[in-house]
Amino acid sequence: MPGYLAAIVATAAFALSAPALADEPPAAVDGVRWKAGGFGTLGAAWHDEDDTQFRRSVDQRRGTRANELDLGVDSTLGVQVHGALAPRWSVTAQAVMNQGRHGDWGPHLVWGFVKHVHSDEFELRAGRLVTDIYLDGDSRHVGYAYTAVRPYADVYGRLTYDNFDGLDATVQHALGNGLLRFKLFGGRTRGSVFLNQEEHPVKIGRTFGATLDWIGPELSLKLSCGNMVSTRSDAYAALPPTLRYVASLAPGTDFAGQAEARASEITGSNRIAYLGAAVGWERGPFSLQLMATDMSMTVYPRFEGWGAGGAAAYRVGRWKPYLTWSRSILDAVDRALNVPPALDPHGQLRSLWQLILGYTRHDQTTFGMGVRYDFADNMALKLQADRIDAKRSSSMLDDHGYVTGPRTLTVVTATLDFVF
Repeated sequence: MPGYLAAIVATAAFALSAPALADEPPAAVDGVRWKAGGFGTLGAAWHDEDDTQFRRSVDQRRGTRANELDLGVDSTLGVQVHGALAPRWSVTAQAVMNQGRHGDWGPHLVWGFVKHVHSDEFELRAGRLVTDIYLDGDSRHVGYAYTAVRPYADVYGRLTYDNFDGLDATVQHALGNGLLRFKLFGGRTRGSVFLNQEEHPVKIGRTFGATLDWIGPELSLKLSCGNMVSTRSDAYAALPPTLRYVASLAPGTDFAGQAEARASEITGSNRIAYLGAAVGWERGPFSLQLMATDMSMTVYPRFEGWGAGGAAAYRVGRWKPYLTWSRSILDAVDRALNVPPALDPHGQLRSLWQLILGYTRHDQTTFGMGVRYDFADNMALKLQADRIDAKRSSSMLDDHGYVTGPRTLTVVTATLDFVF
């Protein structure tokens, strides 16, 4: 049985057994109280735009192709184990199986940490952790936690370096009628991106940042900032000497000055910085959410951009119709290199330069509408249609696995989400 079919069968089996598993009490073994739980999504997506693969995040190797019912892009199965070692000490591990950057369905460790609760106001965790940037939960993998099928694919689908091995410390205190929480985190970066038939993992990198939350009975606020620094990259190692060599063929010209300047700007490091803000409001059947991020990447030639999203929903019994919107833009900082045709008769250097400037350029907008039906405890069905308008996209791929030019398509998705 192919890997993705086995994963889908397993997800369906867990979905059917989720209500019974949710009622299982913690089990004590050698004085440690253990409890197992998990979550899953069984999803099917479809669109009819030729030469286009739709992905929910840029760490997926492949996406939904035209006129194919895809069961892989949104399906996920996660299992979590929690052990209470002592009154103030515990361990937690979470493994997730979904379609990743290698195109397979092997499980990978998302959480794996030891936690010490010093007091009601202070706790410390160490191990495999996730950056705290989501308003609806602490993971982009738990579909049940989100009203919509997926959390703002235009924005969060591009922030995939969200795992790290390190520490976080949280201080919290009651403020007004809510809870104020401040978290600092840092460690070694984990994650990857798949673009243009190539995987881009972090070889040596570190992550650090902070979040500030206020959680009230109706209103929730979040501010988050962070940096991911990669200290080793040889992607452009051959480019500076090439630019200097071509510049030496036209000494004293404007082009020579440009080429020398460009060569001196290229480094082997990359810093991804983000600053995010989100607000959620819920009163009675109404709920509203707004979020925005600012992001920059120093990888040559340096990219700067932003993302924003919003969702509105109204609950009627077990039904919850909703509307979503998101947009993200990422553009290269202009780095002029006007190569004389005589020095580049076949246009190879000019083509390479345009490829570098456009490698991760992105301008994409999505409008969505859908309905969620909570037909049982801890289980929900969702049906959603997204209209995507991309002037250029590094989230979607063409049929050969390369970033796309202009695309307009409608993606229809149905999911079964559950937790246990």
